[in-house]
Amino acid sequence: MASLRSMWQRLAGKTAETKPAVIAPNSTTAGVMAKVMHIPKANRELVPDQYLPLWQLLNQRQIIEVKVEGSSLAYQTLVLAIDIQRGLLWLDDLFPSQHVLEVGDRITLRHHRNGEQLSFSSPILAWGSSYGATGLAIMLPEQPCYVPRRQLDRANVSNKPSLSVKVRPIGQDISYGSVLDVSSGGLRASIPGNLLGQLRHGALLPLCELTLSDELTIRCSARVRSFRLLRSPHRHTQISLEFVDLAHERAQQLQQFINNLIYLQHADEMPELRSA
Repeated sequence: MASLRSMWQRLAGKTAETKPAVIAPNSTTAGVMAKVMHIPKANRELVPDQYLPLWQLLNQRQIIEVKVEGSSLAYQTLVLAIDIQRGLLWLDDLFPSQHVLEVGDRITLRHHRNGEQLSFSSPILAWGSSYGATGLAIMLPEQPCYVPRRQLDRANVSNKPSLSVKVRPIGQDISYGSVLDVSSGGLRASIPGNLLGQLRHGALLPLCELTLSDELTIRCSARVRSFRLLRSPHRHTQISLEFVDLAHERAQQLQQFINNLIYLQHADEMPELRSA
């Protein structure tokens, strides 16, 4: 803890005898963030290429997933400011509100874009509430970049209408639908009716539950990755979800179920496997 406090003092430009150089108590949030924000949102020319992904998240106000290392806790946030001079990345207050994290705890940030993923981990260096601001400060990553997401085997289960899923967006009632395909990382489902008003990209669903067999039930929270309204053969919302806090043991069981299902599907398609 002492080393982290020392690091924060150095990055914030203060010593034991001086007040914070950037963030001062009793300052308004707008004033504090104006001082912290070293890069104007609209001025791309001032952004070093290595921080372009973070500038895009800031400029477009993209929702970022936050996970706490060593636990299943998951939150959402936005980039508030990039302070290259002090090596800080300021994030908005976490949603849902949290009361367990402390300075020194390590968090992992993730953002998905067109099949690629930006992911990095950093310790929490300071809470804005201690300096009259909102949010929290973490160490600025050295080289944030998007990389292709690992492709997961996905089993088509659209011909199994009995395989249903129930989901609940925040503040909404439970909705029931049919699973179209599933992988160990998520699923795609069809839900009757128009849910466009209840969904948004990157939103956290507190409940995602499906029963694959008598021995295997998946119950976790999930992240909305995409959704669209279709009107044929009936009006329904097609939604793609990513499992958020699925236990490792359950993920392994799900992967085994998918492997078996894919093998059986291939066996049905290939005569040589059916006779084996």
